[in-house]
Amino acid sequence: MSNPITTRNPYFSTQQVRPNQFDQTAYGDQYAYGTPNAQQAAYGQAQGEVAGNGAFATERMTYNDALNKVAVLLGIAVISGVATAVLLPPAMWMSVAVVSVIGAFVVGLILAFQKMVKPGLAIAYAVLEGVALGALTAAFEIFVPGIAIQTILATAIIVGVTLALHYSGAVRTTPKGRKIVITVALGYLIFSLVNLVLMWTGVLDQAWGVRGYEVAGIPLGVILGAGMILIAAYMLIGDFEDINTAIVNGAPREFSWTVGIAIVMTILWIYIEVLRLIAILSDR
Repeated sequence: MSNPITTRNPYFSTQQVRPNQFDQTAYGDQYAYGTPNAQQAAYGQAQGEVAGNGAFATERMTYNDALNKVAVLLGIAVISGVATAVLLPPAMWMSVAVVSVIGAFVVGLILAFQKMVKPGLAIAYAVLEGVALGALTAAFEIFVPGIAIQTILATAIIVGVTLALHYSGAVRTTPKGRKIVITVALGYLIFSLVNLVLMWTGVLDQAWGVRGYEVAGIPLGVILGAGMILIAAYMLIGDFEDINTAIVNGAPREFSWTVGIAIVMTILWIYIEVLRLIAILSDR
């Protein structure tokens, strides 16, 4: 598992395969693609057969269930962000952003330690992240006109290309790669928190803190931002692979909130990295 939201969940513990192409050897001949049992293996027994845990097949999660939750949560985040930027006065943007970031961080920690994400917490996280990113984007827009649309388009392109690579099978994650990605992501989180503290306490007076230092003439923030976008894209591929793993393992429909919020977290992470990267480059 590459996303902290799915690492504690047994439904994501098997080897991942692409949702549009099943491995004929990973699950035995009875699950081979093209056999009569292929769809039953991926999406649960049809026509009301009882699953091992006593739940009916109609209660099992499907790929559409997961994508619907992604759309709902992403839509909530977007609406929250737009409402924040439009309805709140500019003087409140930064204070609201700080409070929302702290709230989203706390909710995110709670989500990471839950085996099954509750809808209320998933929605709360989407709202808080949307408010925070909406306020930050609006604030950056004052200093860098056009940064909002640039960030939205760049994020959409990155996510689109990532999904194209995933569905084409050109890029697949590995257990070792996932471990490296989660380790790097956690290290980056610690770095970001330390950098924020150094900036708030006045130890570093640069606008971007440690990110403002240059390496071979390139701001460290640009190098880190580009690297983290690649890390997040790899994690996004893993998130979509996890959907199929959960389906194959017969995860109940309620688990669609778990995979949904995991994917939304990764997409919003890509957004904030793109926003910061453009801002740093524009600041030069």
